[in-house]
Parts: sequence; C-alpha cells; structure tokens
Amino acid sequence: MRSAGLWTMVLGVAHVASVHAFHPESVRSVMDGGVIASVDADPVLTERRAVGFWYVTSGLLVIGLGAIVRGHEKVHGRPPPATATVLVATGLWGALLMPVSPFWLFLPIAWLARRSANSRGR
Repeated sequence: MRSAGLWTMVLGVAHVASVHAFHPESVRSVMDGGVIASVDADPVLTERRAVGFWYVTSGLLVIGLGAIVRGHEKVHGRPPPATATVLVATGLWGALLMPVSPFWLFLPIAWLARRSANSRGR
C-alpha cells in the first residue's frame, strides 16, 4: 500500500467515478448528444458537457500516469525520479487555482513517492 503508482491510479478512478456524483447532468447531456463530437455540438450545452469531459479525460490521464509509475515501481522498486516533483507541482497548481478541491490529494501521494524513492533508491 506504499505504492505512489497505485494511489495515483486510485485517485484517477475516483476522479472518473465522481463525475456521476457531482455532474450527472453533464454525462446525460453528452449521452443525449450522441457522444461523438457532442461537447461542442450545441454552444448552449458546451460548458455543461465540457465539465464531464474534463473529469473523465483528466481522470483517465491520472490513471495512466499511475500505471506508468506502478510499472516502474515493480521493475525498479521505486517510482520514477520525477514523480514526486510532478505530483507536487500539479497539486499546488490545482490548489492555487481551486483551493477547495481534491488537488490537495496529490501532495500525500507525492510525499509517498519521495519517501519511497529515498528509502529504496540508495
């Protein structure tokens, strides 16, 4: 459970899953629009649809990042060297723009990555 890659994937899954909890109207609107090319298809609905698109797309990218980190951890016993820096930068940037947001969750994962890199990288 000390895997920064695993926790990054968990955060990404939570992000994708949360779109249904926080923006269900976005998902319904995209589905009603036929999914393909639906985000910008109706200018009146673009903002509503873009929220769901953002949640799902960024969540999938976070899952992908976590999978890459986890793969490196399995092979090398530690996350890639830049993992903690990238997670701190992303967490602080997001928290700066949206203080009341889950961007802060990147920081404990970054700490875990840094700790893992230091303890196993010797």
